[in-house]
Amino acid sequence: MGIISYIVHVDLSQETKRGEHKMTDEEVKKDTEKALKNFSDKLTPEQFDFCVRAWPWTAIENCAEKLTDEQFDYCVRESAYMALRGYASKLSPEQFDFCIRECPATALMFCSKKLTEEQKQYCEERTK
Repeated sequence: MGIISYIVHVDLSQETKRGEHKMTDEEVKKDTEKALKNFSDKLTPEQFDFCVRAWPWTAIENCAEKLTDEQFDYCVRESAYMALRGYASKLSPEQFDFCIRECPATALMFCSKKLTEEQKQYCEERTK
C-alpha cells in the first residue's frame, strides 16, 4: 500500500502574527460553507458577510452568536426552519411569527410550548 500525502500550500503573505492562516477571498468563494463552519473566526467581516448570505442556514446553525442583528434577521428570513429548530428563544416576536407562518410543522415540533393558542391552532390547521 502506498503512502498518501497531502501537500498544503499556504501563502505566507496571508499569515497572521500568531501564525494562523487567514483565508483568501478565493478560498472563501471556493468552499463557502466550509469557511463558515470551520473558519468563521479567521474571516474578514466582508468574507463573513459573504458566507452568511450564501449559506444562511449554516450561519444560523453554526455562527448565530457572531451574527449582527441584520445578518441574524436575514438568516431567519432565509431559513425559518433552522431558526425555529435551534434559536426560537432568540427570535423577536415578529421573527417568531414569521417563522411560524413559514414552517408551521416545525413550530409545532420544536416550539409547541412557546406558541400561543392562536399560533398553535394556525399550525395545526396548516399541517392537517
